[in-house]
Amino acid sequence: MKIAVVYGGWSPEAAISEKSAKAVAAALKRLGYEVYELPLTRDIAVELLELKPQLVFPILHGKPGEDGSFQGLLEILGIPYVGENVKVSALCMDKDFTKRLLRETGINVPPGEVIREEKDLKGLANWKDFPAVVKPAQGGSSIGLKVVEDKKHLVESVKNLLQKGEKVLVERFIPGREFSCGFAAGKILPPIEIVPKKGLYDFETKYTAGAASFLPVEEKPLKALIEATTLNVVETLEIEHLCRVDYRYDPHKEKLFVLEVNTLPGMTETSLLPRMAQLAGIPFDRLVELLVLNALP
Repeated sequence: MKIAVVYGGWSPEAAISEKSAKAVAAALKRLGYEVYELPLTRDIAVELLELKPQLVFPILHGKPGEDGSFQGLLEILGIPYVGENVKVSALCMDKDFTKRLLRETGINVPPGEVIREEKDLKGLANWKDFPAVVKPAQGGSSIGLKVVEDKKHLVESVKNLLQKGEKVLVERFIPGREFSCGFAAGKILPPIEIVPKKGLYDFETKYTAGAASFLPVEEKPLKALIEATTLNVVETLEIEHLCRVDYRYDPHKEKLFVLEVNTLPGMTETSLLPRMAQLAGIPFDRLVELLVLNALP
């Protein structure tokens, strides 16, 4: 089978996606597939029409690629692909829309405000929950995320993101512990606790070797809660193939809060989703193969 692994593009996360693409392409080659690695360019439709792959494995983070736009192109071209469809990809890319849906079904998300333009800043006049988290509503890898301690820095951080054309989320910071739980090829994977050596699990910590520890969740009630909530998220958002759900857990309130849902998570052998698959007894190459098989018509 001829498979095109598409990576890169022009989002701030393009270089990160290339690392995952190299790992996935190497696994596909070991599995015996005919593999072509294609950087995402404005001419990608022409390249795919010339190549005629039987499947595309997108390893794209951010816009375009993770937001449903590339998936729409593939559907127009009639090429099957790994991952979620246009609707689900677009929905999960926007943390605001995602959380509105989850909140409607009773899934806990951090309380917050959505700021679309500077006139909306008046909605923060009565904001009293500090520390607060400020982040773009779309995008990943914690790019643009800030934790602020007072109103002055809150407004400054929001204005800075608005100037970049971002829709902004302002949320209550959830104290406690951080977890992630994956879903791949019809299976909820064992959750992992993320323990940064210092500070938050931000962009620098995510991509600095040794800056965080990743631990299997041994507490059975907590593990069951995370897995059940992940299944609820998957069903609510109509996810069929692949995602990773990130959480904060407040031990004082004994509540689990969904931070975001990622439909094209990192896929290096040490990324979170492959780590979870390993805990389930699924080696990296087998995980890649399951995703391919699950995507075929």
